[in-house]
Amino acid sequence: MTVKIRRSSPFRLIAVALALSIATPISAQYVEVGGDGMDACGSNGVVVGLNSEGSDHLSVRAAAGSDNPEVGTLRLGAEVFLCDQKNGWHGIVYGDGRCGVSSPVNPRMVYRGPCSSGWVPVDAVEVTAG
Repeated sequence: MTVKIRRSSPFRLIAVALALSIATPISAQYVEVGGDGMDACGSNGVVVGLNSEGSDHLSVRAAAGSDNPEVGTLRLGAEVFLCDQKNGWHGIVYGDGRCGVSSPVNPRMVYRGPCSSGWVPVDAVEVTAG
C-alpha cells in the first residue's frame, strides 16, 4: 500500500502509524464444509486426547499444525463436528450444537456459521457418529 502525504502535513505521523498498524491476517486454513450431498460435516466426535503434560484443555488452532495460533480451547469430553481433514488434523466446528452443519451444503464452502471452528490433531478426537 502506498500512501502519499505532503511532508508539511500534520497528519503524516498518524498516516504512517496507521499504515504500519494494518496487520497481515493470521495464516489460517479455514474449515470447509459440505460438497458431497451429505451433511455439511460428515461425522461427530468427542475430545479424548489431551497432552501428556496433564493439560486440562485441547488447543484449537487457526490452521493444521501445532505451531499455528490458538483460536480456542476444548475440555475433555467436548462434542465437535468433524468437517475437514488435512495432514493429520481435523477441521472442526464446535459450539452449542446448533451450528448449521447437520444438513447438506452444496457446493463445498468455508464454514461461516454461528459456532466456532478450527483445527485439532486427529488423535485428540474419537469419532462417535458418521
